[in-house]
Amino acid sequence: MSGRKERYVSISEADLRRLQEQDSRLRSVQQDLPDRLNRMRAEANQEMQQRLLPLEQRAKQQEQEAQRLGSHLGNLERETQQRLRIQRQDFQQAVRESEVRQQQALLQEGDRLTSAMRAGFEKQRTEYLRITADQRQEYLALNQHLEQKFSELLEEERQARETGQRMLQQQIDRVFDTLEQERQNKAKLAQELLTDVEQIWQQIDRDYPHQRFAPNQLADLRRNLELAKQNLATGVFEAAIATSQDTYLKLADLRLELEQKEQEWLLYYTATLEDLRTLITEVQTHRQIEIELGEAGGEVETFQEEVDYWTDGRLTAYQQKLEQFQQQLTAGESTLTTEQIQELGQQIEALRPELADIANQAKMQVILSQMRAEIADNVVEMLESYGYQLADPKADASYEGADYRNAYVVKVKNIAGEEVVTVITPEKELGANNISINAFSDRFLDEEQLRQRAEGIFNALHDESGLELQGQTQCYEQPQAEYQDIEQVKQRQNTPKKPS
Repeated sequence: MSGRKERYVSISEADLRRLQEQDSRLRSVQQDLPDRLNRMRAEANQEMQQRLLPLEQRAKQQEQEAQRLGSHLGNLERETQQRLRIQRQDFQQAVRESEVRQQQALLQEGDRLTSAMRAGFEKQRTEYLRITADQRQEYLALNQHLEQKFSELLEEERQARETGQRMLQQQIDRVFDTLEQERQNKAKLAQELLTDVEQIWQQIDRDYPHQRFAPNQLADLRRNLELAKQNLATGVFEAAIATSQDTYLKLADLRLELEQKEQEWLLYYTATLEDLRTLITEVQTHRQIEIELGEAGGEVETFQEEVDYWTDGRLTAYQQKLEQFQQQLTAGESTLTTEQIQELGQQIEALRPELADIANQAKMQVILSQMRAEIADNVVEMLESYGYQLADPKADASYEGADYRNAYVVKVKNIAGEEVVTVITPEKELGANNISINAFSDRFLDEEQLRQRAEGIFNALHDESGLELQGQTQCYEQPQAEYQDIEQVKQRQNTPKKPS
């Protein structure tokens, strides 16, 4: 008669917490994260410089076009372009200086980051997060610098426009010998001003992503130009001049707003994309981890393990999620607004802690896999007192399907040929296992004796190994026959559902 006795056991919360907090047990196998980050950052800096080139080309074209303006706006525009050129140069210089500071900081902190990686995953993460926080602080400082410079630029523009308005009024108020001369002068002023303002409107429409940063504002100003045209056509020249002048002032304000928002967008976009690529680089570095098993000061065993294997592909899924964000950013470079990029940045930041959780899951699964083998060894040792022996550890013990994530199975025999197969199956709850002791025999076995023997083994596991017993021992008439042949257990491709 055969039978099966089962009991759920689990690691105590204190022991589970201790295992999770043992940072020295986990580190990255690849120690080249600083070099990878340096290469990634150098590439990001080159991309940033490439994004700045169109701004330079646009500025040169606008300066050339300002030379062709016929009204008093020509002087205003040339002065504005000069101030914008200085602002752009200052912005680009600030970006370059920031890039240099970031590169120098990473080079200086590379040794410390490498040392932290050797010390353990948590220390490495602390150092890595500090470096990336410093990087984000650099971009925040750049943005503050940008706001300050544009505030100064706006004040200079306001003063220049006041001067320009006085010049225009003087032209309007000129004294002529005849009313016809005055009318012709005003008509000429109105036509020149309208022509120049329309050219500036077209320039903004052509050169700036105005719909992304200031939706519909340029279209609204188009209606003002149409009104100025109507006034000019009907001979209401002073109204045409006033409308054109007002439209120019609004266009000039809009252009400054677009310049600032575009540069602000560049900072946020570059920071978010670089932050994301930095995280992807860290993920790639931690595909393989090193885990130490053993007590400090004693014998320590080291394992190098694939994170994906122990987390059922969770690391790859995590990287794919990050790469989807990267695809979203790169594909949306010409369409995403600053607000959308900030929202993406927040979503990416929320994903950052997940890597630590994945690495810890891999570590815990390795440790718990080893513990299943240790539990089985303890059961075998106890069964030896009942006359059972493990004939060949290599032939009579294995993880199901030769997969270390699965149940651990071990078989012992006694001199009468009776077999006992112990199956240690992991449960969904972390640190919990089902222990199934299966007796196989052709002769009648005392059911009460089998139950008492199983209870003795379970209690010993509690007393000597510190495992917590869950519920009562469950008794079944039939053993799990699919585990009797260890060779079949090793070769099993799909883990069958545990029978009830």
